[in-house]
Amino acid sequence: MARGASTLRLHGDSTSDNANTDSSANSAASLTKTHSKELTASGEAASVSEDGGNDVYLEHAVKRTGSWVGAVFNVMCIGVGTGVMNLPSVVKRSGWFGIFLFVLMAVIGWYVGVLFRRAMYARPGRRISSFALVTREAFGAPGYWFATAITYVYCCGTVVSWIIVSGTQITRLLGFAGAHLDKKISMTIIAVVMWIPFTLLKTLKEITISSVFGVLTAMFSVVVFAVTTIRHKYTDTYHSPDFDSAPSHKFIIGEGIPSALASISFMYAGAVAFPHLEGNMRKPHQFGWMLLLSNALVCGAYLLSAVPGYYAFGDQTVSPILGNLPNLPIVNAATIIIIIHVIFAAPVMLVSANLELELAFGVMPGIIGKRREFVLRVIMRTVTMGILLAISIAIPYFGEVIDLMSAISTTVVFFMVPVFCYVKLFGWRTIPKYELLLCALLAAVGGVACVWGFIDAVKALKKAVENDHR
Repeated sequence: MARGASTLRLHGDSTSDNANTDSSANSAASLTKTHSKELTASGEAASVSEDGGNDVYLEHAVKRTGSWVGAVFNVMCIGVGTGVMNLPSVVKRSGWFGIFLFVLMAVIGWYVGVLFRRAMYARPGRRISSFALVTREAFGAPGYWFATAITYVYCCGTVVSWIIVSGTQITRLLGFAGAHLDKKISMTIIAVVMWIPFTLLKTLKEITISSVFGVLTAMFSVVVFAVTTIRHKYTDTYHSPDFDSAPSHKFIIGEGIPSALASISFMYAGAVAFPHLEGNMRKPHQFGWMLLLSNALVCGAYLLSAVPGYYAFGDQTVSPILGNLPNLPIVNAATIIIIIHVIFAAPVMLVSANLELELAFGVMPGIIGKRREFVLRVIMRTVTMGILLAISIAIPYFGEVIDLMSAISTTVVFFMVPVFCYVKLFGWRTIPKYELLLCALLAAVGGVACVWGFIDAVKALKKAVENDHR
């Protein structure tokens, strides 16, 4: 929320730093006058429960100095990453119908983002500043802790997949050069490099420059992979020795659609970061069309990756798509660049997750002082990275991990939480019937994708583990 702002319009054209200037005496029981002065001086804002409880949630200070351009790059940096190497196999699961799913999910992603922003301004006089706090406003403490947990799982699951694929590709590239480095060591190196900016940079505003670089590197890799797959598709005179027959293609594969939806939602499910992105925008009313533009660009990148990959390799497509590509210098260069992208993109996801966690446990200067806040922040973020590295080493299966994380968390984050919060906060009687019907449809699709996708992901992961142990 903008420091020094004096007015607030319900629909969010401007915001106030003092979200609770009209708080009742119940709030005073939780915040002393001295404490309130400290919060104002440090740029923090207090959010106190409406039921007058003693639990006080403090928001990270937000300086509205960011542009819509920076927000676009942050959204793209979250979406366009190593996951694009899994997208051709998503089309393999659903057939060419998957192209329609990519476009449909981009539109849905924009729509749920707009709904969630409305929910952020559902209470007159204040802006609800985070994914978990919006859920808390709608469903109380259980909703708050559920949202905090699901945010952590989603963001951390994403980074786990990045550590796995980056470490695996480093080992692979060194093998081409005649050097051997254990995959576990490669993953550890990647995790340590990610840990540095993740620990030192506190908010999303501070990592916009790295997001710009991350997007540019990712797009270069997407173009290289697309061109290479087209040039090295199966032909009678040229094909990989692993393939002894031409690949086949299908228009639609019905049983693969739910798991495909779960995987695609993994790419678009940025709702956990939307409050932080919107909070950094100098003109927050631009959020809606900013997100529409971002999703259109992200969708274009996805199609540029998925369509050539499935066209070239059909039912023989593997995840990541690098398994289908020949050992060429340009492909190896693109692989190195996308590893660099991962290093720059990881802080965007991890900062979003840990801001929610730090908010939940009150790790903020206004509560515990700047020095102690810094120490605890470093400890918490170091523990987070250690857990992610341990999971990556224990379950080093890129595609299967993405599918599992998609089913567990992103179907909930993408389809369900924004819709439920919007309906609960505004009340179903005040929402147009067509919109209620659309919300119900989205929640139903999300439920099917969650359950079906989870079952398919567990089966695939079990098969990968069994094949690895043979």
